[in-house]
Amino acid sequence: MPSKSPLIRDWSARLKSRRAGASQPPLRAELFSLEQLARHAEALGRRHQVVAKGDPPHLLARLEHNEEIIRAFNRETLAVDKTRRITPAAEWLVDNFYLIEEQIQLARRHLPNGYSRELPRLDNGSTPRRLRVYDLILELVSHVDAQVDVESLTTFVASYQRSSPLKLGELWAVPIMLRLALIENLQRIASALGAARADRNLASEWVDRLQDTAEKSPSRLVIVVADMARTELHLTSSFVAEFSRRLAGSNPVLHIARGWLEQRLVEQGDSIEQLVHQESQSQASDQISVSHSIASLRVLSAIDWKGFVEILSVVERTLGEDPARTYRRMDFATRDRYRHIVEAIARHSPFSEMEVAEKAIDLAGESLQRTGHDDRRAHVGYFLVDDGQRQLEEASRTRVPWKKRGERAIQRFPLLFYVGGIAAFTLLVTLAFLHIAGALPITRGALLFCTVTFLLGASQFAVSLLNWFVTLLISPRVLSRLDYSDGISPESRTMVVVPTILSDPAAVDGLIEAIEIHHLANRDPHLHFALLTDWNDAPAEHQPNDEQLLQCARKGIEELNRRYAPESGDLFYLFHRPRRWNASENVWMGYERKRGKLTQFNGRLRGSCLDCFSEIVGDPAIFPSIRYVITLDTDTQLPRESARQLVGTMAHPLNRARFDPRREIVTEGYGLMQPRVDMNLASAGRTWFVQLQAGEAGIDPYTRAVSDVYQDLVGEGSFIGKGIYDVDAFERALAGRFPENSILSHDLLESVYARCALVTDVKFYEEYPARYEVDVVRRHRWVRGDWQIMGWLLPWARGTEGRWRRNPISSLSRWKIFDNLRRSFVPIALVLFLFGCWLLVPRLDGLGTWLVLGILALPGILQTIVGFLRKPPQLPWLMHLRTVAAGTARTFGQIGLTIATMPYEALVSLDAIARTLVRTLLTRKRLLEWRTSSEAARAVRKNLAGSYRDMWIAPAVALAGGLFVLVKEPSQLVFAYPLFALWSAAPWIVWRISEKRIAPAPGLTREQEIFLHRVARKTWHFFEIFVTAEENWLPPDNFQEEPSPTVASRTSPTNIGLSLLASLSAYDFGYLSLERMLQRTEAALATMLKLERHRGHFYNWYDTRT
Repeated sequence: MPSKSPLIRDWSARLKSRRAGASQPPLRAELFSLEQLARHAEALGRRHQVVAKGDPPHLLARLEHNEEIIRAFNRETLAVDKTRRITPAAEWLVDNFYLIEEQIQLARRHLPNGYSRELPRLDNGSTPRRLRVYDLILELVSHVDAQVDVESLTTFVASYQRSSPLKLGELWAVPIMLRLALIENLQRIASALGAARADRNLASEWVDRLQDTAEKSPSRLVIVVADMARTELHLTSSFVAEFSRRLAGSNPVLHIARGWLEQRLVEQGDSIEQLVHQESQSQASDQISVSHSIASLRVLSAIDWKGFVEILSVVERTLGEDPARTYRRMDFATRDRYRHIVEAIARHSPFSEMEVAEKAIDLAGESLQRTGHDDRRAHVGYFLVDDGQRQLEEASRTRVPWKKRGERAIQRFPLLFYVGGIAAFTLLVTLAFLHIAGALPITRGALLFCTVTFLLGASQFAVSLLNWFVTLLISPRVLSRLDYSDGISPESRTMVVVPTILSDPAAVDGLIEAIEIHHLANRDPHLHFALLTDWNDAPAEHQPNDEQLLQCARKGIEELNRRYAPESGDLFYLFHRPRRWNASENVWMGYERKRGKLTQFNGRLRGSCLDCFSEIVGDPAIFPSIRYVITLDTDTQLPRESARQLVGTMAHPLNRARFDPRREIVTEGYGLMQPRVDMNLASAGRTWFVQLQAGEAGIDPYTRAVSDVYQDLVGEGSFIGKGIYDVDAFERALAGRFPENSILSHDLLESVYARCALVTDVKFYEEYPARYEVDVVRRHRWVRGDWQIMGWLLPWARGTEGRWRRNPISSLSRWKIFDNLRRSFVPIALVLFLFGCWLLVPRLDGLGTWLVLGILALPGILQTIVGFLRKPPQLPWLMHLRTVAAGTARTFGQIGLTIATMPYEALVSLDAIARTLVRTLLTRKRLLEWRTSSEAARAVRKNLAGSYRDMWIAPAVALAGGLFVLVKEPSQLVFAYPLFALWSAAPWIVWRISEKRIAPAPGLTREQEIFLHRVARKTWHFFEIFVTAEENWLPPDNFQEEPSPTVASRTSPTNIGLSLLASLSAYDFGYLSLERMLQRTEAALATMLKLERHRGHFYNWYDTRT
């Protein structure tokens, strides 16, 4: 008896596995209307029984399984013989596989391993222990045939919550669960399509065998039919439809096979017509389900999930009843943080999220009745993110996690932990050194000298180490913010000011352009911009070009007002001060420089100091309504919307300044706020020095934008002169505090009286000094400023009138002042310690050298190691290693530069300290000595010889020290010589890294240049031909050459931007004249002005002809 062919046996085996994989039908149930969906969801909520804990579901494993099946189906479909038919559903899957793959990667990225551990599970239903939200989404997908939209989704979830409220985490999980459910549906359809394809292939194999037998040996046809009868064929609709289609119109002899099939189906209660019709319906249903699933995957990316969660969250509705009526006026990030706090408390409490939120509202309501609407305790946020959180936790019987308890223990005694930790570590390391050195035969004087200098150096290492340690232990503090995205409220009217000096007409034009750019990036009717100007210091009250400079500034401000505020009132202002004689500086200058500008400006806003400014341009009627002032330096960039964000943060009730009535300083809330300050892109790669130093992490409040450590540990940071302040709180806190002509660095003192916050999620940008020498000049000024305020370490301090007053600043503020003084001694101490070890304690055998290298290098090495270990899960190892390698190179470059310039840094610090002590204690002269960065840059000697003249101390110390060590302790040369060599080369190193970086030429061959020019010309040819008046000077999306030439007359903002750049590039290459380039650009911009927009933003697509 003939056996089945190997091919048929193979198809039979594969069919069994296909059917096993396709055992789960697609998510396709009875289609419901919106009303039916709502009733079904509400019934589900009543029926579902929830358990809080259990084993995490294997969602990621299932996602991997689904991806494998869909990928395999896609490969098989692409490999199908072109003579075979591909069903419409299979074509949909193949054509949109890129989208499916993208959604799978997105689901994998947003579904970390522990994400679903806290989500509730079902104790009943078709699949017990399934996530409740996943089961809910599966039900929705089933009853809409995977055609998910915002209306059906919102209706379904809202109806479910009438009988069973979802947790906040479940609402945020909805988009992930939708992706998983739709991918699951596509996998089930793909499995069914694969099984159907196998059935059709098997039918084709039998028909091919029958036809071959009918042609070669018709008498044996009955034997082949008998083989079919003996085979355990599953007569599915796919098999029958393909079998009957292939038999139709074939050899009449094959009617025997069709007769057998009809008889077999009759025995099963079916017919060929019924199954063919069923197959047709099945293919149509599969096509619809696949198209719906893919369309729904696209819809997911367009849904506003933030709005979805807020609409449906019961916690959101509860917190919206805030007695202070502040909650709904906050921005999304702040509201979301409040909701997550409720979620975290409920997770460790016997109460639900809604009940915890209600308790917070009740506590705020009680405070409102006791203290009134203006008290911060009347705002629900006080009990969620502020000092009232413990009260809410007690009311909710919360079991606070151990990590949170540890954080609170540290934050309860921050100075004990921080300063005590620094002192303890410094003392421990110093005692270890003392133990080693004390065992050697050295004099007490030598031991004392080395111990004291080592202690100062070790303190720097202790500070760096503890700063790094604190960032690991303490969660970042984020400030609450009102939502001013639609505009600053009238009661929060703000003025952006730039204190500056009028030096020359070109600089004045630059200032006018800068505040125009600030305005264009932060347009708001309640946001004003002003220049606070002085003339340069001079030996006489008036200089010949004074009036010309003032007239230039006046015209610039008036032109800006005409251009941007013709009817709504002035937006731009000029406040100019006359020179005054300053006896201590022996010069005519602006009163108290920048501090005097701001003080007199604040006074003018509040109706005093009427004669402080000789020239004011702009309408003074708004002055009393100015509540906040944002102060910038001349090189500071104010990014888009950053002003609104700062004002919104400052105006939040939890952040408003509150004074201690006895000390008259701000003790709650903030009178000042300091955003993060980063290097702007324009200066990022100007020199190697900028690339080395900018972006350095730490707590130095000058060269870096104030570390998060103080903000996270004690809830306040330090002001560095660029930020926002409350005019009334600022003036009240600083009134009568400072003696005249004595304060150079006033920023730190202002922050300790008015209390400053670091706003970590708002950034300003500024230029970083391109040359090392310019950076040293400003750090010299900072050290002088730090030593001028050392008197504030005492219990008493001088006020404006020179009388002694009790010093009200906190212990933290005194520590900040002391820490700045300590830091200025570090380079001096390290140099002295090295020479002490080499000359006074040679028996240490190089230990001193290694200790100094460890003090300077170890903090950076530890950060590099931690950065290496903290690889983001989705980042490939190669990219991570490149990032770490770049950071490591910069870290070691910084270490090398610090070591090389150590003697010069020591001299700079020593000079600044000595000058300040002499001027403060003896002469009382030149305490306000100050040069602008531009003046310092112009004064720098930029050649190698000039670098050696400026930094003579480094090679001099190397030469003298080398001779001294050679004569007295030649055995120490092996340890000292590398440092002496580095110090000798320090001027050359500084000169080299301060030189402007010149990008290397590409080094293209003539053939490569010709090729690139040809490509550029062909590219421009597209824009030249198709960007025409017919297309309204907008670029069409594409030009189709086959099967017939067709222009796609649609465009996008991306296309428009590329077209504008193409015109500019064409002019650069000489393809387009200047006149023609301007005409095309003006025509394109004119069209863009006519385009309809949404909230100022261009739509994704436009018809170029209509």
